[in-house]
Amino acid sequence: MASFYHACWLIAVQVSPKVGAEVPAAGGEVAGGEEGSGGLFGLGFFIPAMLVVMVLWIMLMKNPQQREQARTKEKLANLKKNDRVVTAGGIIGTVVNTNADGEYLTIRIDETNNVKMQILKQSIVRVMKDDEKADD
Repeated sequence: MASFYHACWLIAVQVSPKVGAEVPAAGGEVAGGEEGSGGLFGLGFFIPAMLVVMVLWIMLMKNPQQREQARTKEKLANLKKNDRVVTAGGIIGTVVNTNADGEYLTIRIDETNNVKMQILKQSIVRVMKDDEKADD
């Protein structure tokens, strides 16, 4: 991200005329005007343009991430007994015990030996649907 801003700054500095540089007019005379105004790509254009780019960056990158976090939080809040889940470590299990305000839950990872494991709710990556249960 820093290299993007650095590159934009270098482009703006190269395009804008130097402060104090005399620009000859069409007749060969030195044009009197604002020194260092920068024309179209001067600081007067560059700063608002960068602000627009930053706002667009935030809207395009931050909002989808917030929506995904909200969906994940909702899934974790709606976990109930007998839901099939996949943990961050790749363990597939069935929820045995959960409480809404607790940060831990118990899953059963082996049906035959009734092996249970207590894990953090945040380690749940996915809740498997009914059609995925039939495939296992």
